[in-house]
Amino acid sequence: MIRQWVDDLLSFTDDDWARYSFNRDPLVGRLSHACQVDHRQKTIDSALALTMRLRKDYKYNDIHHLATQLGIRVLKKEFLSSSGYSVFAFFEEPDTITVYSDNAEATDRILLQHALYEMVGYVRTADLLLAHEVYHYLEKHVPDIYSAQKHLTLWNIGLIKNQSRIICLEEIGAMAFAKEVTGLKCSPYLFNVIMMYPQNPQRAKNIYENYMRVKPISKELSC
Repeated sequence: MIRQWVDDLLSFTDDDWARYSFNRDPLVGRLSHACQVDHRQKTIDSALALTMRLRKDYKYNDIHHLATQLGIRVLKKEFLSSSGYSVFAFFEEPDTITVYSDNAEATDRILLQHALYEMVGYVRTADLLLAHEVYHYLEKHVPDIYSAQKHLTLWNIGLIKNQSRIICLEEIGAMAFAKEVTGLKCSPYLFNVIMMYPQNPQRAKNIYENYMRVKPISKELSC
């Protein structure tokens, strides 16, 4: 079952994953599909450029080495709940990242037992989670990251503008960053299904089905 889900989701493109993210953003109604594609690509380009800068500036061996050099405190906690939780790691300002190690290890066992490493790439779940959260840390410290900037004008009166960030770009950027830093073969979005599977297969199935409902946006709005 889980292997078939992963196989289905491997067919998703960056545009498919971005469409899913935008559909969950409260401001999606203000953006045409063309604008979404533009913001998605600029976010990914920015995230990839960031990885190149970090490799040059820090010459790190792995994501843990990078986190240490950046001054990030990395905490590992156990929080395996039979009811199923959707937060597997989180960044807490100013400099702390927590990874739920029990769930990460359970996910690694699923990857091994179901021969999924060959499909997604040989990356430890904890490393992928840490890389994702390192990006969110960097959003607070690197001002030119695209996803950290305000790109949407909500209203303007004369010279006064009310601008907003597009929240879903934070996840799009973090996923692109984590994939590049760890060398994952697939989109990290797949891990939302795989990580849920050890503790709550039904909820993992629900996430998979929500992904599979992604449809092209037909209504076009001005950017």
